[in-house]
Amino acid sequence: MSMNEESHITTIADVKAFFHHLVNERKVNFHPDDDFADYISVKEGTPTFTKDEVAVFNRLMEESFVVCEASGVDIYELGLEELETVLKPAEA
Repeated sequence: MSMNEESHITTIADVKAFFHHLVNERKVNFHPDDDFADYISVKEGTPTFTKDEVAVFNRLMEESFVVCEASGVDIYELGLEELETVLKPAEA
């Protein structure tokens, strides 16, 4: 899934898809409160996201907060659930 300037978060499913994109496609250990401009690649020491991506991702996170609040869903729990999908060890 690609997130771009045309993307919007309007449902909890959209929030989950956005978080999945961040964790599984962009390989980011994110926190909903963090500005995407603050993410730096440890390997290269360069920004993880372009200025355009920062603008889009910050807006999408703001939209995610609005949707979660309106739906009575804990945004932090959704983020943790997505992170756990890559952090827990594979079943033997």
